[in-house]
Amino acid sequence: MFPYNRILIAPDKFKGTLSATHAAKAMSSGIRFALGDSVQVVELPLADGGEGSLVALHSLRPKLNLRAEILPDAGGLKRSVCYLTGETDAYFESARLLSLNFKGNRRLPLLDRTSSGLGRWVRDMLALQKRELFLFLGGTSVCDGGLGILLEFGFQLLDHKGNPVHSLRNLPNARRLVPPTPFTSIGANIKMLSDVTNPLLGPMGAPKLFAPQKGATQSDVALLEDGLEQLSRLWAEFAKQSNKNWPGGVGAGGGIALPFLGMAKKKTTLSSGSLFFLEESGLADMIRPDDLVLTGEGRTDAGTLAGKLVDAVVHLCRKAGADCLVVSGAVADRDKLDTANYPKTIAVSTNGSVPAHKAAADDLSRAVTRALSEMK
Repeated sequence: MFPYNRILIAPDKFKGTLSATHAAKAMSSGIRFALGDSVQVVELPLADGGEGSLVALHSLRPKLNLRAEILPDAGGLKRSVCYLTGETDAYFESARLLSLNFKGNRRLPLLDRTSSGLGRWVRDMLALQKRELFLFLGGTSVCDGGLGILLEFGFQLLDHKGNPVHSLRNLPNARRLVPPTPFTSIGANIKMLSDVTNPLLGPMGAPKLFAPQKGATQSDVALLEDGLEQLSRLWAEFAKQSNKNWPGGVGAGGGIALPFLGMAKKKTTLSSGSLFFLEESGLADMIRPDDLVLTGEGRTDAGTLAGKLVDAVVHLCRKAGADCLVVSGAVADRDKLDTANYPKTIAVSTNGSVPAHKAAADDLSRAVTRALSEMK
């Protein structure tokens, strides 16, 4: 006899194959095939502050209005980008503008990609008198530490001779950060939501860990580490704080949180996108000890432990005393997951690769059916 009366489905996207909504529906289908209507099923497709965040938020808060704006992407090409807005608040998913999925962004060398379009959107929202701006940081193709945003807001970087520094290639030479005249502090609260807990610099930072995934060469990584370290120091001086006191997660999205933390320290927060969505969904209040919670993502590995949604759901289940089952497209680093005392974690793929888009939903559904059938 199946030991649960209710299953809560709370997946992230399966990157490159299924949105969180489609993943939840595939999981639900697998449950029905295994158990029929003997259990109650609740679908809560979520996100972690990266790709898919806007869709997940709109499903939770359908009264928000969907708007679009023409903005330059990481390569400078104009794109129509959707965002969500309320009366005094607005929500932007950085990946919708700066994603590596866009061919133009992907073909351009990493050192030539810029975050300026995100800065343009923030400026436009400030001009509309928005009082709260929410930025989902993850899933970008850039690693510029917000250099493009800095320039969009009228700041200047100068080298030791007073020459302007406009590019990542010259960023290690920056010695001064000069605000625009007059400098007006940002009037809105900027709430940034990160999909990881990684720092800006070091072995787990944006240049060394994430830049190679975005096409950086070894020499690019070394240049970016030096350049972002210098940029971080200059912003710390401007904000009158220690260079080591940036919050966790500042490495998300290639460091694009840095200029906002520097120029609007008192009005800016950086927090977990996963926890934001858990709170928005009310999952914590929903879970009962006799529930089974089903979650998953495209690939569960050691990186999952650094702030991803699946990890947040696992911890929430532990706190609630509920059982959790993870069904992901692929699973790696099982030794590290075991060390973290992870619940049963099943891979849809048996060869370590994420299933192709066409078969992903059916494969996920079948994997859930098999897993639940074994629990009877």
